[in-house]
Amino acid sequence: MLPAVGGFPPSDRPLFVAGYGELCRIDLSGKQALEICGGCGKLAAMLAETFPQAAVIGLDLYQAAGPEIDAMCKRLPGLSYVAGDAFDLSAYAAESFDLVWGQAALHHLAHAPDKLCREALRVLKPGGRLVFIFEPLGHNLLVAAVRAVHMARHELGDESNLYLSQFEGMSKGFAKCDVQVFNLLGYPMKALSDRFGGISRTVQRWDSGLFRRFPKLLRYGANCNVIFTK
Repeated sequence: MLPAVGGFPPSDRPLFVAGYGELCRIDLSGKQALEICGGCGKLAAMLAETFPQAAVIGLDLYQAAGPEIDAMCKRLPGLSYVAGDAFDLSAYAAESFDLVWGQAALHHLAHAPDKLCREALRVLKPGGRLVFIFEPLGHNLLVAAVRAVHMARHELGDESNLYLSQFEGMSKGFAKCDVQVFNLLGYPMKALSDRFGGISRTVQRWDSGLFRRFPKLLRYGANCNVIFTK
């Protein structure tokens, strides 16, 4: 299991535990993995540290660089960082990756999901996975309204909500698509539950129970992980 990365709040812990567990579900030793939109590259480094015999590439529009990156690459020979576009993976051969993933990446790329999936399908080996962690769902009108205010206030032009219908469309060409949903009551109670760990754990249990008992509520969760399997 990957250690915690990114200092996420307690209310989002189950989501990240599930997402990181998915990245590590298959032993990547001797295999190759690619992170898209990896930013400063900490998650790619953690995966390379967990599987030192794997080749892990962190890709972003701007190549991660600096003394910390140099030190990580020196310590982890299987880790590398490159500059590149998630929509153009032509630098990589067909069926060369066992895992392609992004964290909080898909909602920045959702304007061209067909192109994104076409590239991922080409570079993934049969049975390989395309995983997206910590993505925003937009079916819940309250959540969508709060996000709209946040985006307008901070002028976040490339943010967007995602919808289950988009995942269904993206899944064409893949053998399977799994969506893990989180934060039903957890989203409106974030301000309180992130201050008090006991409240956060209670709300997480409520959400889990409600999702199990009333599966139709899954579409109204605030966040999700998405796993496509080729």
